[in-house]
Amino acid sequence: MTIGRVRRLTPADADEILRIVDVEGLDATALTRELTARDDYLWVGLTSPGGGLGAVHRSMRWGSHLLLKGVFVDDSARGSGASLELGFTTRELARDSGYAGIAAWVEPHKPEAGLARMLRLRTSGPLLHRFDIPVPDVDRPARVPGPVDRSRVLDLPRRAPAAPLVADVLAEHDEFGPTGGATRVHWVLDRHRLVLSGFPGRSVADLGELVSAATPLARAHGARFIEFPMQAADLSATLSLAAAGARRLSRTPVRIGRLHFAPDATPAPVTTTEGADRR
Repeated sequence: MTIGRVRRLTPADADEILRIVDVEGLDATALTRELTARDDYLWVGLTSPGGGLGAVHRSMRWGSHLLLKGVFVDDSARGSGASLELGFTTRELARDSGYAGIAAWVEPHKPEAGLARMLRLRTSGPLLHRFDIPVPDVDRPARVPGPVDRSRVLDLPRRAPAAPLVADVLAEHDEFGPTGGATRVHWVLDRHRLVLSGFPGRSVADLGELVSAATPLARAHGARFIEFPMQAADLSATLSLAAAGARRLSRTPVRIGRLHFAPDATPAPVTTTEGADRR
C-alpha cells in the first residue's frame, strides 16, 4: 500500500476512527470530546488510496509536552510505514503548536521502542508500572467539564520535607515543576482516567491521601479512575497496591521517553504529506 495523505482529524471522522481504534473507555462521547478540544488533544490520520482512514495517531497535552498515546493501523495498511509517518507528522505538529516537546511511555524491550528511537525520544528515570484505582463514589453525577487550565497541575500539601516515591516524570524542562511547600504533579484526562505524572507520597501508605486530593478533580471531569506510576522494582509497593484495589495497566515495565524541542529551533512548515521523510 502506498502511504496516503496525512491530516488532522475532526468530529466528522468519528465513525472511521472507531472502526480502527478499539481501546477501553473510548466511546463516541469521549472521542467527540477529544476531537473537539483541539488545544488539548491531537488526532492525526492517514488516508488510504481508497479514501478511508488507513491509520490514526492519538496524543494529548500533558504539562508542556504532547503525550503520544497510541497509533492504530488498519489491516489494509500494515507494513506500509504508516506508524512512522504519523509519528513524524505528530512530532512536527507539536513543535509548530508551541509544545516544549513530546513524550511517550516506552516499553524498552518491545517493538515500539524502535519507533520511539526513530522519533528521537530519550528514555530516562526508573522502570515503572502504571496503576489505576477507582474514583470513590463513581456513581455520583459529575459536573460537565469547562475549559481546562493548560498547566494541568494538581497541588498536594506536603506534611514534611521528603522525596516523593515517584518524582514527576515531566518536571524537567517544565515551568510547572514541583515548587515551594507543595508536591505538584501534572494531570491529563485520558478517556475515563485522570492520569498523574508521579506518585508524590512518601510511601504507598499515602495512597489514600493522593486519591482524596485527586478525587474532586476526577469527578469534575467525569473520570472513573485515577492513574499513577510506581517503581517496577518495588515489589512490596506492588503487593500493597493490589491489596488496596489498584490495577496494574502496563504489561511490562516502562520508562518515560521525551524529546525536548530546542527553544531557538525554526520549525519546518507542516503540510499534508505523501510519505515525506522528516527523520
